[in-house]
Amino acid sequence: MNRSKLTAALAATAVLAVPAAASAHEKSSTQSVRAHIRDADQALTMVADLVKDNKDAAAAIQMVQNRRQTQAATREAARLRGRSARASAMRMVAKQRDENVEAYAALVDEIAGDAQVDMAVAVSSNVNGREKALSTLTGLLPMLPSQAQAGIAKAIAAISGDSQDEVVDIVTAMKSGQVSDAAQPALKTALAAASGAMFTGVERLQGLVGTLPGPAQGPVQNAISRVTGILQGLFGGGTQPGTTTGPGAVTGSLPIPSSLPIPSNLPIPSGLPIPSFLPFGGK
Repeated sequence: MNRSKLTAALAATAVLAVPAAASAHEKSSTQSVRAHIRDADQALTMVADLVKDNKDAAAAIQMVQNRRQTQAATREAARLRGRSARASAMRMVAKQRDENVEAYAALVDEIAGDAQVDMAVAVSSNVNGREKALSTLTGLLPMLPSQAQAGIAKAIAAISGDSQDEVVDIVTAMKSGQVSDAAQPALKTALAAASGAMFTGVERLQGLVGTLPGPAQGPVQNAISRVTGILQGLFGGGTQPGTTTGPGAVTGSLPIPSSLPIPSNLPIPSGLPIPSFLPFGGK
């Protein structure tokens, strides 16, 4: 086929494809969310592999793909009308954003240049996105059929109670000497977001547990106990930072910097120690 005929054929195909693409874009479904999540997860896996191979430029390209697909999944989930469908989709979004946070927090001191700054920013944006998805799920939970509540409550509890590793990884990165001056501000912001998410996570779970039927309360109560113990170990004055005992124990030193820009309006649940590095914290 000569060039003019090929161009005409491609143009005709594009004209025919546009309505179908537009229709597909307008019709959100859990399947479309799942497809975006699958692509986001594949890109995240490639980021990790490329960083390990010291291919930072290629890793940065896959970070963009991960961001675009995660954002697309988030938009599609928000468009869904049915409560059960939206809850199912938001559960996938929250889990993917949690995986993004954990991966980027662990990798940020292994990448360099502009890509390191982008990765530090990605930690914050995904923490915020995860918390928004969890907030949406929490709001939907009481309106779901009783048989669906236990599964969603368990997912909320699992994700809300799984932030300590990212806090430790971010602090470790900040102390490693491998984070550039350009990336430090973004990483401090990420640490503030991740630390705040631990406290707001407990607050969320405490408000949630009383609204649930009996079978759904167990995982939430377990998550509250676990995160409370971790917070006391990380920030409590009576124990060595980074050390707890019992289920979900965290070991090792967590040298929290003294000048972190932690928000001053964090809802510290009752009975928890106020970390000394917070603006209103005590020694």
